[in-house]
Amino acid sequence: MKELSGDEIRSVIARASQDPAQRKARLDFLSCASDAFRDVGEMLHVFGHILGDDRKSGLSPFGHGDDEKVGIALLLQIAAQIVSASTQLLQDGRAYAGCALIRQLVEVEYLAWAFETRDAEAARWLRSDKKERQNFFAPRILRDAANGKFRAKDYSYHCEMGGHPTPFASSLLKNDDEINQLMLGDMITHARKIWVHLGTWAVGSNAGSMFHKHNDRLFELWSAWRQIDELCEMPPPP
Repeated sequence: MKELSGDEIRSVIARASQDPAQRKARLDFLSCASDAFRDVGEMLHVFGHILGDDRKSGLSPFGHGDDEKVGIALLLQIAAQIVSASTQLLQDGRAYAGCALIRQLVEVEYLAWAFETRDAEAARWLRSDKKERQNFFAPRILRDAANGKFRAKDYSYHCEMGGHPTPFASSLLKNDDEINQLMLGDMITHARKIWVHLGTWAVGSNAGSMFHKHNDRLFELWSAWRQIDELCEMPPPP
């Protein structure tokens, strides 16, 4: 990626924020992603509740047939609401609230990475109590387990950008359309990674077809976004 000067970065953000085609590409992908998360999450929950051996064996405290599938389904439905609500908040100029939800989406991405292995981590998470989640599924724990896949400074950036009440919030309360569009672009990256992690989990399972029905359209919209959106040139947070 070409290194851009500060003036070049500001110019790219201004141009990308104003261009109708680029704005539409962002919203098209996010709308499709939210619908896909919700659709697969709802179907997978039904599938996981009815079919599987966890209920018969007494492993599921909830009476589900397959706690792993229900755990994945729950995470997908959480992601659907976050993407949909954050998109709406950013469009409405409520950047602080929208950015707070994006921080939550980053945490969903961490969990999706952990669940990708198909090593029953989603079932373990679904059955966990608060102490177990703090010890095994907290963001810091998952970042350490990922061996550098996730940068701590990126998570810290999202905490500052609405995740916690900080003085930096003043920059998010001005209804700055450039910030709103920049964060929509950032959300696309996290949403796609969540889909890829959980889609990889589904490969080889009897849940693969649920993801497959959305793959082509999501990839089409993601590719279109990558081709047109100049915000893709933005470097990661320093």
